[in-house]
Amino acid sequence: MKDCPVIIKGHTMVPIRFITEALGASVSWDSHTRSVTIILQ
Repeated sequence: MKDCPVIIKGHTMVPIRFITEALGASVSWDSHTRSVTIILQ
């Protein structure tokens, strides 16, 4: 499953889209600038 948390060098990495959408925000990815935009509504 691609949305699983993983531990890297002692830090837990979780999918940002899963967390933010669970909180009611929207997430978009701009591949040109390689940036993530999170909008909390």
